[in-house]
Amino acid sequence: MKVRFVVYTGGKWDLINGNIEYVTGVDSRRRGLEIETDHSYNSFLNYVSKMCDTPNITRLSYRMSTFTDPIDIINDRDVRFFFDLAMQNPFELYKLYVIQESDVGSSGLSCLNNLKAPDLNIPLKESFDILNDECPNLENNYEKSLTSHNQSGSSSIVFDAGHIFNNKEEMKLELGKKALLEHFEFKVDRSSKTRYEVSCLGDGCEWRFKAHAIPCGNLWFVKHMNDSHTCSKTQTHPHFRQANPKVLGHFLKEQLKDSGRIYRAKEIVKDFRQRFEVEITNLQAWRGKSYALELLQGTTRDSFAELPIYCYNLKLANPGSVTHILVDEQSRFEMVFVALGAAIRSFMLNLRPVVIIDAAHLKGEFKGTLFLAVGMDGNNQILPLAYGIGKSEDGESWTWFLSKLRDCVGEIADMAIISDRANSIHVGVRNVFPRVYHGLCCRHLMMNLRLPSSKKKEYEALWWKTCKSYRMSDFTESFNALCLAVPRIRQVLTNIGFGRWARAHCPGNRYHYMTSNSAESINSLSRFSRKMPITQLIEFFRESVQKWFYDRRLQGMQESHSLTQWAQKKILKKIEGSRTWTVAGIRVNSFVVDDGGKRGVVDLSNRSCSCRVWQIFGRT
Repeated sequence: MKVRFVVYTGGKWDLINGNIEYVTGVDSRRRGLEIETDHSYNSFLNYVSKMCDTPNITRLSYRMSTFTDPIDIINDRDVRFFFDLAMQNPFELYKLYVIQESDVGSSGLSCLNNLKAPDLNIPLKESFDILNDECPNLENNYEKSLTSHNQSGSSSIVFDAGHIFNNKEEMKLELGKKALLEHFEFKVDRSSKTRYEVSCLGDGCEWRFKAHAIPCGNLWFVKHMNDSHTCSKTQTHPHFRQANPKVLGHFLKEQLKDSGRIYRAKEIVKDFRQRFEVEITNLQAWRGKSYALELLQGTTRDSFAELPIYCYNLKLANPGSVTHILVDEQSRFEMVFVALGAAIRSFMLNLRPVVIIDAAHLKGEFKGTLFLAVGMDGNNQILPLAYGIGKSEDGESWTWFLSKLRDCVGEIADMAIISDRANSIHVGVRNVFPRVYHGLCCRHLMMNLRLPSSKKKEYEALWWKTCKSYRMSDFTESFNALCLAVPRIRQVLTNIGFGRWARAHCPGNRYHYMTSNSAESINSLSRFSRKMPITQLIEFFRESVQKWFYDRRLQGMQESHSLTQWAQKKILKKIEGSRTWTVAGIRVNSFVVDDGGKRGVVDLSNRSCSCRVWQIFGRT
């Protein structure tokens, strides 16, 4: 009669909290053995030593349960007693520990769980999870089985008889990895709840793998393994059979840790052809990439479930941060709002009161919209103030998002909001900030006008001259010239209102920001991250803001001057451009300035100029 054991190696006994406990080592591993019950002590010891590659065994012991001290096996009588006990109690879980001399080979602990061999469908009363609880460092580690690359560049994975897998899926995955590394294909001869047998796809090849299920949960052990091929493995096959999403995903996840990498399917196909000498299709590559991203980021559904916990911890770790999650009557997700405390404080204390808002589409499994509000610092650098995610871009969504932003920053005097000409944004701004100036992005407006392509550059130059004019006379001249060239746009721009896009007619202060390019830049930065699940996407913005704060703090410490680099460049440019101007005094603190084109009267006392540049641009 035979009995089966699960063997663990690499550990020692130690006294922990007054109890004798087994402590695993870094080289701990497990094996499965099958042995006749007629062995003597010496033959049993030699068999365990040989099969587990554990020489110089100094102690062999087992425990009746986790609450008893280990019982040593030192002679034939102890071996007989242990075998009898195992056969009489097939539903009991036994553990046999093998201790090895620490200075010879790898230190050996073997944890042999006795199972009744004839009937693999008999369940044990205790689960093999107990093994994992007491041996937390024991892993069926793929990397330990993977040998180093030899001179030919190939790799191999070896599964000896008795090798243990945590479950059937892990076993199939490891076999798939082996087939990919050794560039051969196999077919499944038998697959059931208790057995799994595969053979090489090559004609007449003797490569075989057989595994049985252990009747106590999900564990599987290798019954037989013939790792010798009698076929040619040099031929590559199209649509490699074992290149399923799980196998490819485990090889691709390292390359995809950088969220900014595109790594297209055709690139993956080329890499696998060169690296593993196998042929996969674009569809296989795409599915493998999708699974690799799931391994790195988790599933989209799980990410939604983690969102409340993430927001709670975000506020704990970042004082002053504000998060809101909106759900419907059935507690289903609608929207989320996130504003970091450091960004809000910076906006309130240091930044100009201009908020640029925009939205972008998500690209993951669940489509949606990213809502974004940014500010601009004294160095003309972008600072994300708040970001949110919702189902769609409509007036209701923008109203909710902006209302949460108003709760953070309030209604600031002379505040301006810049955005594109979306009706949903207009509704949200009017509902939440009715007294705030709402300017339009001149670039988006120009694109919507669809200027004729025959003289596109000429018309675009005339458009920007119209938008950025300071004097009313300059605006009128440029606007009439543009409408004369493209008559259909006159009524459109008049209906929109000059004050929303023309600097000369602006009733508020746009702080010289004529476009929403700042928000567009953040959207461009997140173009790959918008494929991530929702929690990972929010974390991407948090990491980005944290990095920017750190970099700009270092930059600020290195600058000894009071003005920022951007402001200094602006002033130097103005100084260089004004070297040819002529200035003549007309009265105290008033001067006539001639720039070679037009003249202006500058009044230093009132801080004004007839060209209106000081009144508009000087306040920024």
